[in-house]
Amino acid sequence: MKSSANYSFKPPTATVAIIGFAYFAITVVALYFLNPAYDLISSFEGNYHLAPYEFLVASTFFGLGLGSLALIIGLYQEMSRSVGSSIGLLLLGIWSMGILIAGIFPANDGGSTVPHMTTALIAGIFPVEVEAYPETTFSFIHILAILGSFFSLSLAAILLSWRFKHEEKWRSIRYFSSILALVMIAASIFLCQAIFLYIHTEFWGLSLKLLTFSSLLWLFLTVIYLRFVIVKSVSKR
Repeated sequence: MKSSANYSFKPPTATVAIIGFAYFAITVVALYFLNPAYDLISSFEGNYHLAPYEFLVASTFFGLGLGSLALIIGLYQEMSRSVGSSIGLLLLGIWSMGILIAGIFPANDGGSTVPHMTTALIAGIFPVEVEAYPETTFSFIHILAILGSFFSLSLAAILLSWRFKHEEKWRSIRYFSSILALVMIAASIFLCQAIFLYIHTEFWGLSLKLLTFSSLLWLFLTVIYLRFVIVKSVSKR
């Protein structure tokens, strides 16, 4: 009875994560065709002014955030308890919540430098009139959520990659996972320098692209391998 219960519960955990990430990837590709002005990096920066596709842009954050939450549950089930793994999963949880918050609160184009009213779409659906200076409060929430999320994910990837080498069923991906984690950390450092030293926006954009794609690759690799680990463990029972 116990193995049957495990079989019915564990596989959907990885499957839900895969569905969330797949929705993110498919929707991002679809948006490129629906509106040539769409750009993944710009959406992370808060460019929701892509009528009539604001909700689709926001939903990419929801798919990524919910998929990451499912990944946390799966990793919690399939990894041994340790300080490193617990902190890593906590940081992964911060990433997930930050991405969901970024989807709810969009940033806006700067526009006029004097205070003015502008319309912000909460979750890409609900219009709200807010004051901009030229940024709105929602813009700052979105940007801080994105930056905090990526930094948290970078640290989580380092800790979890380090734990993978101590887990027999996770050792197969420890090298590739560690390489991606190091790239994420390096990109995070470059991004911090671009922010605090006011380096040219091209350097900011390059750092964000490197951080974004290495982070997504790490997430996709981990969730696919999680599915493999779960199926393999069930087949042995």
